Amino acid sequence: MKDVLVVDDLAQLKALSNSYRIQIIHAFENKPATAKQISEKLGEPHSKVNYHLKTLEKVGIVRLVCEKPKYGVIEKYYEPVAKTFVLDSKSMQSDEKMAQTMDKAILSLFDRVAKDFHLASESKKFNANKDSTIGQYINYNSEYYLTKEEALQLHNDISTFLNDKLSDKESKREGAKRYSVSSVISPLVSKVR
Repeated sequence: MKDVLVVDDLAQLKALSNSYRIQIIHAFENKPATAKQISEKLGEPHSKVNYHLKTLEKVGIVRLVCEKPKYGVIEKYYEPVAKTFVLDSKSMQSDEKMAQTMDKAILSLFDRVAKDFHLASESKKFNANKDSTIGQYINYNSEYYLTKEEALQLHNDISTFLNDKLSDKESKREGAKRYSVSSVISPLVSKVR
């Protein structure tokens, strides 16, 4: 598995513009799994997960890594081709269809982040007596004025920092809990009155 795949292909971008497929990719947790295992993690029908896995495989986002016989059935194990997927906006700016698909992919990724946060905050409401830390680790700074180049550099700096700090923390280990870590740098659009 590669560390990073730069997505600059329309078919791959379309596949990643579906938030359900993003959930499937995250459900692998950086290790091979079958469609059945993923469907159990997500609480979704096997046929639905299998359909989306085939779509992701067809465009090169996931790959078949092995087949194992079990009780007369061949179990197919898949894994994402990379730990991280980076959307290459530069190669897509000249094509209107690519730009629209890029917008959908970004919204799909944001939807995943919002869903993770929502589920975590709901968990805190219902498990107030347990070790819940929602809200303690939020850093939201609303507005800065940046050039496009400065925004890109900030994104690259944050990504490098996160990769350095988290590269050895992708597997389960004693005493560790799963966290979702996100960084969003987005231009603000003023409302016209």
